[in-house]
Amino acid sequence: MQLFKLRNIILYFIYFYFIFLNNLLAETLNESGANVFMYHRFDESKYPSTNINTNQLEDHLIYLIDNEFNIESIDEILQKKIAKQSFLPKTVGFTVDDAFLSFYENGWPIFKKYNIPVTLFVSTDVVNQAHWNYMSWDNLREFINEGGSVALHSASHMHLPLYDISQVKNDLLSSISILNKELNISPKVFAYPYGEASNEIIGLLKDLDIEFAFGQHSGVIHKNTNQYYLPRFSLNEDYGKIDRFIFSANAKPLIIKNFLPNKILLKKNTIPQIQFDLISKVNNSQLNCFSNSGGEWNSVDLKIDLNKHVELNLTEPFLAGRGRINCTTKVGTDWLWFGYQFTIN
Repeated sequence: MQLFKLRNIILYFIYFYFIFLNNLLAETLNESGANVFMYHRFDESKYPSTNINTNQLEDHLIYLIDNEFNIESIDEILQKKIAKQSFLPKTVGFTVDDAFLSFYENGWPIFKKYNIPVTLFVSTDVVNQAHWNYMSWDNLREFINEGGSVALHSASHMHLPLYDISQVKNDLLSSISILNKELNISPKVFAYPYGEASNEIIGLLKDLDIEFAFGQHSGVIHKNTNQYYLPRFSLNEDYGKIDRFIFSANAKPLIIKNFLPNKILLKKNTIPQIQFDLISKVNNSQLNCFSNSGGEWNSVDLKIDLNKHVELNLTEPFLAGRGRINCTTKVGTDWLWFGYQFTIN
């Protein structure tokens, strides 16, 4: 009888232990995200703000492989997001903007070497013009045949929010048409040139049956991220140094809701009252936010109340162009990251 009771106690212990592990795993998956990286040029040192050298690129890829990251295509990441499926821990993906020839000649061979998928956002006008420093339609066809993916990046690569919405619509329709004609694709994924967006353009993308859009603000994609304003970590010679890359690759999402102001394009309100509610469980005193208001990156004074409502107090206006904020905090050994970009006119 005592052995029977002991056996039952052990079975109950094992049962509740596995429940605890399953709940812990579920919570971990629920808080995980996908870290997407963005490159432009490869071994074009004349343009350091958009260039990465191929030794740096190879270091990035080797680090991910050696540390068993879950490298997925952008399509795989986006399909999981739309289905609200949890991302596997350490999920990453790769994008390249603008279709510079140096990607085809210098960058793509390294991605191929390690069998890593890439989505290339193409602005079609410059390809049609057969510019010497950009990929040709034949290059793009070969890239697709070798496993690459091509997506929409406008026709003209203009600063879209600064133009009338009818002009933006014509630009995008032109680009969609030529991609269909030359590459036989109907793009569903878009990247805003310069990361510059507006609520009106998001509405247009929906009307054109575009399903996802990427910006150029840093952060980690999670199941609640706006699918028409997805973050990416931009990498160049400076921000692509291996320590910064490792930090970005291991960042976790700082999950928020009720972000204000809800307008991406700011015309008059260049010192916006930024506020949001925290969903992630963080220590209030360890949350730090930074902005480039005034033209330089500085820390921002913030207030957090007992309901986890955060208010940022900018002291200087955002300058014309792109106004950015980044908020980070440390939980245990993990760094959590939220970023946002306003378009300032």
